[in-house]
Amino acid sequence: RRHRAARALDLLQAGWPQHLPEHPKYDPDHALMLCRLHGCSEGLVLLYDKLRLYRELLQVFMDSGDSQGLIAATVRYGDASRGGDPQLWSEVLDHFVEQGIAAAAAGGTDNAAAQMSLEHALSAAEHIEQADVLPPILVLQALERHPCVTVGHVRGLVSRALTRETADLSKGREAVARLASETSSMRSEVEKLRTQPRVFQNSKCAATGQTLELPVVHFYCGHSFNQRSLGDNDTECPICAPEFRRVSDIRRALAAGGAQQ
Repeated sequence: RRHRAARALDLLQAGWPQHLPEHPKYDPDHALMLCRLHGCSEGLVLLYDKLRLYRELLQVFMDSGDSQGLIAATVRYGDASRGGDPQLWSEVLDHFVEQGIAAAAAGGTDNAAAQMSLEHALSAAEHIEQADVLPPILVLQALERHPCVTVGHVRGLVSRALTRETADLSKGREAVARLASETSSMRSEVEKLRTQPRVFQNSKCAATGQTLELPVVHFYCGHSFNQRSLGDNDTECPICAPEFRRVSDIRRALAAGGAQQ
């Protein structure tokens, strides 16, 4: 049987060469049916890989109970930096949790199968954390369903999540303080423009550095341009406009976030 499986795998590989990924020499659906019929898991893995059906590929390892193969396959196909799908890790985590529940129901929480499933579940949770696939609270909710998990198993995950949340809050406060300062400066500048005369003494075009020649466009920000340097865009300062739009976008985002809360 092993010899026939190896021979079948050789034929599948030879009929679908790497340099012709879109042109196999056989019908993939027919090949899948034959592999399922004869229980050729290696052939199923190869075909699902060629077809980029990664969830189905992982299911082959789940159905066969090959946890090490499942972890190795998810490391390969769940790596976003290599074009993989990190969401696969959340499905693998659920699989190991369910596996642990079944093992504990059959032989108690101290049996080797239940403990091994916990190790695999924690490994999946670590990959999920590194890839930022799920919020920590959802990972914890999944892990707490495992009958063998303890506080000690998830203490590190909780600690790291709190550290990141604290850092994010600190960055948020800094951003709010910076925007408040910028807003205050803008309001002060607007008030000056409304109540005080502005004398423009620039002699060079802010865009080209050439001497200003009529017609000239002066902006309240203090920049002056030759009309020909601006073209049709003479309603906003091309130097200050990008920063103004950035601040406006941030303020709108903050306002929208506050409204949602």
